[in-house]
Amino acid sequence: MLPEKPVYANLVFEGISLNIFVENLSTGGALLMCPDICESLHIGRRLAHGVLVLSDAERALVDVVVRWKLWPRVGVQFDGISTQTTAQLSQFLESLKATALP
Repeated sequence: MLPEKPVYANLVFEGISLNIFVENLSTGGALLMCPDICESLHIGRRLAHGVLVLSDAERALVDVVVRWKLWPRVGVQFDGISTQTTAQLSQFLESLKATALP
């Protein structure tokens, strides 16, 4: 991810809405930086109705499943995302590559 354009995952955990920094993003999942809740998340836990905040105007709806954790990072897989959301993420990632080229 580009430091000047951070991506966040807005997820609800135990009734609390959290904005979690996304360190790495793909069309299939993400690497989240969440030191405050890392130890409380269990592998296999599903967090539904999440929102990836890609930019000020662009959002993607995702459900995530925790696949692994190593404090302070948590690897999540997107669960049951639509083809439209997959295409949106792919387009967003391609735009980052284009921005990063000299």
